[in-house]
Amino acid sequence: MSGQRNSVTRRFGIGTVVAICSVLLVAAVGVVLSIKTPPATGDGRLRDYSSAPDVAWTVDRDTLPGYGEGTEITVAGTWMDRWLLAYPSGLGRAYLMVSAVSGHPVWDNPIRVGLGGCALNGDGIVGCAMRLGDHPDGFYLADLDTGKLSAPTDLDATTQVVGLGQNFVRIDDAGYRVMLSKPSGEEIWTRTFASATTARYDDGVLVATGSDGTNVVLDAATGAGELSCTACDISLYPTGIAVQHNTYGHEGVDFYGIVDGVLNTSQPTYRATRIQLVRGRSTLPVLTGVGEATVQDTQGHFEIRDPAKPKALWAITDPELSKAGARPCGGAVSFALKDRSRVVYRLSDGRSLGKGPSPDVGNPDADIDQLTCVGASPSTMVFANNNQLNGFRIADGTHWELPIIGTAQAVDGYIVLHQGQSMSVLAPN
Repeated sequence: MSGQRNSVTRRFGIGTVVAICSVLLVAAVGVVLSIKTPPATGDGRLRDYSSAPDVAWTVDRDTLPGYGEGTEITVAGTWMDRWLLAYPSGLGRAYLMVSAVSGHPVWDNPIRVGLGGCALNGDGIVGCAMRLGDHPDGFYLADLDTGKLSAPTDLDATTQVVGLGQNFVRIDDAGYRVMLSKPSGEEIWTRTFASATTARYDDGVLVATGSDGTNVVLDAATGAGELSCTACDISLYPTGIAVQHNTYGHEGVDFYGIVDGVLNTSQPTYRATRIQLVRGRSTLPVLTGVGEATVQDTQGHFEIRDPAKPKALWAITDPELSKAGARPCGGAVSFALKDRSRVVYRLSDGRSLGKGPSPDVGNPDADIDQLTCVGASPSTMVFANNNQLNGFRIADGTHWELPIIGTAQAVDGYIVLHQGQSMSVLAPN
């Protein structure tokens, strides 16, 4: 980061200094993290989980028709109050539409696609690539209400399907060819890559990731590469993207904003060196320093940015602020102090929201330092490991606990638990 700290500050309780709006941190500030920050996925906004939730519904190998060998039940897509579930069956996967409210099947029977896949597009149309499944190989459309399949069009060796607006991104079995097609099967564009590729689409941004470590942002209309990088991570946010460069000695982050619903990649809104993103599912990126220049820092320094704006929203530093343990989550960020207590701020404007005590040494499963953000509502931040789900009240740090054996994720604002051969949705309060 370059520039100079703004002299405008505010003090909150413990004396933490927050600089607002036009702050740019000095390059040699922050914390050295030894583990590469993974790309952020989703913005982590949850419905109300202010108290320990009950299970709304569960599906498992006993309730999903034709469940096969494997443990992975996933949500392949959502549409209004319906979820498209995927689970192991036969040679590959089966897909079943269920109610997001009750978990009851909407379709009488699942679609067994074999080695192919299904996805929902933005119009609520289900597209399925059938390969060695229960029907002849081909690309089918499934009725949203019944799961009845249309007449097939050419499969084009498709195995991966991603919904993109009214259309579908289709990737072949080798992963080298990516095609955008209409539901009718008509090709819009096709391009090839040098290595096996996967794709993700969110908030109007299409990203192709190769097995060789290359990430490419594609123009959804033409398939042209708008920007690409290697040894990098691309994180998506509601207002743009952050491209984190991970090459040792050349670390940095480039930001690109979404303008009128379209990602502008002509030039970065801001480019920073010797910094990295702090891991977490959040509405805005949180940055900190990286590299040898930061080793001698005696306190934490963090900066919060909007990818669509050239200036930082705010920054924070204080003699009592730890260099480690920052946890962006939903619309908030929790910072650790040197005494291991915590303070929480709103990401959008740096407003102080609360503080909490140091973690209980006898309860390591509730230590935020060791947990991953699932998401946050305005009142509660939810974190988890493979043993326990924790809801921390933002105002005072008190929390609820729920034992689990598996993983937790946020889907459409709901908390979803994956535990062995079952998937459970937790009811908001």
